[in-house]
Amino acid sequence: MRRTRVCTMSIRLRPTRRGTACVAITAGVFLLTASALTPTFVADRLVKIPLSIEAATVSTGTAELLDAAALAKGTLTVDANVPITVNQLVTVQEPSNADVVTLQSAMQMTRDDRSGQAAIVNASVDLVTVDRRTGTAVDEPVGSIQSSSDKPADPVAHEGHQFKLPFDTQKQSYPYFDTTLRESRDLDFVGEAELEGLPVYQFHQQIEPALISGTVSVTPSDLGRDGTAPVTLKRFYGITRDLWVEPVTGAVVQVEQHYRQYLGTDVNDPQAITIIDVVPNFDPQTLSEQVAFASKYKNLIQWGTVYGPALGAVAGLLLLAGGIYLGVTSGRHRETPPLLIEPKRTAEENAELMLS
Repeated sequence: MRRTRVCTMSIRLRPTRRGTACVAITAGVFLLTASALTPTFVADRLVKIPLSIEAATVSTGTAELLDAAALAKGTLTVDANVPITVNQLVTVQEPSNADVVTLQSAMQMTRDDRSGQAAIVNASVDLVTVDRRTGTAVDEPVGSIQSSSDKPADPVAHEGHQFKLPFDTQKQSYPYFDTTLRESRDLDFVGEAELEGLPVYQFHQQIEPALISGTVSVTPSDLGRDGTAPVTLKRFYGITRDLWVEPVTGAVVQVEQHYRQYLGTDVNDPQAITIIDVVPNFDPQTLSEQVAFASKYKNLIQWGTVYGPALGAVAGLLLLAGGIYLGVTSGRHRETPPLLIEPKRTAEENAELMLS
């Protein structure tokens, strides 16, 4: 009898456990390494003040105002309940690079009950170079402040923060620069709050009235006082400032400032003449825009430095543990036995088989 030849073939229908273990371990190590490096990589790009800033804000309020036009004619007149709008535009100037950014703030306060040049209460252009990571002013180049269109800007050394607080803002005090005094004072943390659903920190700065440049000489009769000798009035300034800051980004979401300037013989003159007394804050549209910007930037930073790396680390640990388990247990399982396949016989071989 003729024996039929049988061919054996080993067909692997799926990867071996050891091979799967190697892939899982490799992927797990990769994810863990990437998770460890990603926060630094992302922070180097995201946790910096952008070089493409063009931020316009609008603040509104009601003020008591000394009528500058009437004063020029020798009459002291203080208008009450004057609607005020403060427009500010912050843009990036040179020098700006990977480490520093120069910010220019153009601000103009106008009274809405007048038009043209007569509507302008004051205007200024402030220029400062800050560290892109900390947000604090740098020593060089020296900043400047221009408060009159017909005079050049004055070189002014800036200190501390001004347009924003640091990334990862803490519940503490920060030096905050005041452009009128041209020096920094403490901005103190006072509590937590929420604006349009966004958690924020509230900070407060109190600057008591202080003498600043500028005097006015008037006759006693203009002040309702006795005598004939001219009275020299000095100019004083004080402000109460509240900032609401998104802590991850340090972005200022809302600002409210009680700004006051007045003329008096001394800081506590009971008959002081108000130059301006106003409490402007961001209008509703500006507030919503600031909240939207801070929320978006906050999410980018958190996903790039916290959530994303954390998810990658968890996935890496799971893959690494699974790969090790498969590798350890793979020796306990036998390989899939070869599948015996009898090849198809030809007609001649079938005939021989029948005759045998």
